[in-house]
Amino acid sequence: MKICIPTYKRIDTQITLSLIPKILLKDTYLICNKFEEEDLKKYNVNLFVLPDKIKGIGNVRQYVIENLGSKYIWFIDDDISFQKRISNTIKLRNVTDENFIELYNWNKMCLDKGFGIVGCSTRGGNNRYLSKFVYFGRIFSVYSVNTEILLKHNIRFDEQQQMEDFNVTLHLLRYGYRSIINTEFAHSQKASNQDGGCSASGRNYETQKNSVLLLAEKHKPFVKIKIKKSKTWQNMEERYDANIQWKKAFEKGRYIFK
Repeated sequence: MKICIPTYKRIDTQITLSLIPKILLKDTYLICNKFEEEDLKKYNVNLFVLPDKIKGIGNVRQYVIENLGSKYIWFIDDDISFQKRISNTIKLRNVTDENFIELYNWNKMCLDKGFGIVGCSTRGGNNRYLSKFVYFGRIFSVYSVNTEILLKHNIRFDEQQQMEDFNVTLHLLRYGYRSIINTEFAHSQKASNQDGGCSASGRNYETQKNSVLLLAEKHKPFVKIKIKKSKTWQNMEERYDANIQWKKAFEKGRYIFK
C-alpha cells in the first residue's frame, strides 16, 4: 500500500510527512506540482509530479489512482496529526512510530477484507465512540482505497473537486462495499481551509456550495443540505454542508444492474 500525500503551496510545513516512520518512507509519495518539485527534494522522499493540466484535488486523486500503479492507496492530507487512545480509556495521545505502523497495517487488512474505503475518526467527537471501529460515517482527509474496485466500477474522484471523498464513499456504498472507520485512532488539523492546499486552489463559499448541491442531486434522498456556522474553517464563517445517511445509502440506495 502506497501512502500518498497531496501537497500544494506548503513547502515548509509538511506536518504529515514528518510523522511517517522511516520504514514506510519507501512507500510514501508527496504528490506535487512541477513548480514545487525542486524545493520538495530536500525531504528525500518519493515525489510524484503532476502534469500542469491537473488542477483541483479531485483531478489530482484521480490521476494518482490511474497512474501510480498501486492496488492500495492511503491518501493523507499534508497537514494531519494523529492520535491514539490510551489503553482502556477514551483519552488521546500523539502517535508513536509503532502506532502509525499499526494503523497502516490495519488499513491494509481492511482493504484485504473487501471494504470499499477505510477511514480514521476525527479528534473532535472521538470520545463518542465506545467500540474500536464503526461502519459507515464521514470519511475525509485520511482514507485508503482499493484502486481496482474504483476502476472496475468507474467510480471517480474527479466527478467533483470538493467533497469528492463523500461522493466516492457514497458510490462505493451504493455498489455494495461497506466503509469502516477506526476509532482507536484519530486525526486532526489546526483548522480547515488553511493557507495552501485546497484554499489556495480556489475553495471558497461558492465552490463549497456548488459541491454540496451537486452531491445532493446525485445521491438524493440520502444527502440533505444544511448551512453551518463554522469556527474551524479559516476565512469561512459559515458554509454549505451535508447531512448524509450513509447506512441507508448502503442498505436502500443500491444501484440496480440490468
